Amino acid sequence: MTFSLLLILSAAPALDLTTLAEPSSLITVAWNEAPSLQPWRASIAQARAKRDKSHFLPNPGLDLSLNTLPLGRTNPPELAEPYLNIPNVQVGVSALVEIGKRGPRQQASEADLEATVHGAREALRQTVLQLIAAIGDVAAAELRVATLEGLASDARKLADVQAARAEKGDTSSLDADRARLEEEAAEAHLKEATEDLAQALRGCAAIIARPCTRFGDVARAEGWLDLRFSANGALEARPDVQALDATVKAANARQTLARWAAAPDPTVRVGYVHDRFVVSGNQQNSFFVGASAPLPLFDRGQADERAALAEADAASAERDRRLEAARAQLEAVGAQIQSAEARQQQLKSKSLPLALSVVSRLDAAVTRGSAPIQELLFARRTLAELSLTALDVDRRVFELHLERAKAGAPPPNVERQLDATLNGAAP
Repeated sequence: MTFSLLLILSAAPALDLTTLAEPSSLITVAWNEAPSLQPWRASIAQARAKRDKSHFLPNPGLDLSLNTLPLGRTNPPELAEPYLNIPNVQVGVSALVEIGKRGPRQQASEADLEATVHGAREALRQTVLQLIAAIGDVAAAELRVATLEGLASDARKLADVQAARAEKGDTSSLDADRARLEEEAAEAHLKEATEDLAQALRGCAAIIARPCTRFGDVARAEGWLDLRFSANGALEARPDVQALDATVKAANARQTLARWAAAPDPTVRVGYVHDRFVVSGNQQNSFFVGASAPLPLFDRGQADERAALAEADAASAERDRRLEAARAQLEAVGAQIQSAEARQQQLKSKSLPLALSVVSRLDAAVTRGSAPIQELLFARRTLAELSLTALDVDRRVFELHLERAKAGAPPPNVERQLDATLNGAAP
């Protein structure tokens, strides 16, 4: 991370996870703050300007000329003030008249704007999901720290008890040393988890270029990992698929525009002529009309038509591939979610309660001196492994639901929020 980015992060207000109510509130935060989304603002503005420009008529041209300037002997000869009495002044206006092109050009620019807006909506949706995942990493790391803090505290208490018993001769110094080693191992794991939490906070901050705080509460962190995301909408409503549909529409309009290139656009002229050479019988004041048109002998739009056709085919094929991949991913993720949730339920309802019960009973037995400390240490390691495994499974279930949300279409309420955010914040 560069020094300049560190300065930005230190100056920006933090994203306070202790007051974060719903993931939907991150939509506005991401659009306003995420550096990766800022170029979309300019893209939307440019596409809108291009759309607006397509509705303007071509600017007329102003023609001004001074003609029949005498050179050499005048006719009649010896004409007084020839540069005043011979030339004529011509003033005219010319306008291009487009044939069959304005409509397709407007349709193409409108579809281009639609594709850009849908592209921005998809980028915003993916960034929000990425931010939700980063906050999930913070929640998982914070829960891991809390779990290891508890385990380290228990190991510390056990080490102190064993040391006191060894001094009294109630247990061997070897058992006391084993308990102290177990404490040091727990402390080492806790430090590693604390570093992972700091890294997760940096990952969250990197997405929105502002610091992220801790949840500060185990219940809030657990609540975040318990979030589930709906993805039941039709896949055709996914913003990136809609963007490809709009791209096909724009390419088809450009094909039509290219075909109309064979129809020459005339330039119509009308003007006024003031002629000073009346001595020769010329009309002193007159007007003129005229027209000119290109001859489409070589370029009749055939190259542009082929390019537009290729663009439409590529976008259509990409749309079909994305839908097929999304269906396959949703099916695979659905099966993984079922398996992970079954494992999650097994750990929470059976494995962890049993491990806690065994540790509790062995702790009391070791304190009375009726069980060896090795059994308690082994039971504590098992409890620690199961607790951390349960956290990993919770995080995995959370990530799988996020993957399903990424592959699927957003629900209607999220669609409305995406649209409202873009309409309200885009220039």
